[in-house]
Amino acid sequence: MVTPLMPGLDPRQKPTHARHVVILFALLLAVLAYVDRVSLSMAAPFVRRDLNLDAVQMGYVFATFAFAYALFASPSGWLGDRFGPKRILVFAVLWWSVCLAATGLTWNLASMVAVQLLFGAGEAGCFPNLTKTMTIWLPKSERSRAQGLMWTFARLGGAFTPPIMFVLISWLGWRWAFGFFACLGLVWAFFFVTFYKSTPREHKGVNAARRSAFPSARWPSPGRCG
Repeated sequence: MVTPLMPGLDPRQKPTHARHVVILFALLLAVLAYVDRVSLSMAAPFVRRDLNLDAVQMGYVFATFAFAYALFASPSGWLGDRFGPKRILVFAVLWWSVCLAATGLTWNLASMVAVQLLFGAGEAGCFPNLTKTMTIWLPKSERSRAQGLMWTFARLGGAFTPPIMFVLISWLGWRWAFGFFACLGLVWAFFFVTFYKSTPREHKGVNAARRSAFPSARWPSPGRCG
């Protein structure tokens, strides 16, 4: 329930929309996360040829990512609660971007499995902590819509990966294609660190009218969120 404006506030003051930037960051990262995880599936025929892998060995590679993702999803959510989603998201995106670039440097089954293990562990921190940012920044009435948009954009990212990967592989080769996607993660992390604030009260663009829509007693402290 939206609380009334605090005494002394101008009732004509309109709430600001700084929270929309948070939604934009979430949508972009959702797309990027799915593009990154699906890219190996599109490059699989080229990877198998160059690394001399058969279908069973390639299955081990995919299973390694899924295992690591499932194993680290809950711990990464706990870390977001403990240290704040901003720190964990930045670390996770940088981590998996490095791993994505390292995918292009693999030379055999063991190296590919090792990279996918680390890659899955990094990507596991994405959606639990994006959800945490929405919990902090959005009123309850807007969270379901934002979650729906996030997952829609995530699936769209997966759907558009095949043609994008085909063009990149044709142009750069599969190894450099992974490096290209890794650079996109670094760009996202840079802008996220620059513009995202851990709580609405830290953002200069959030006025008192918008703050009144949040139960301030439940806002995480800046020191805890980072």
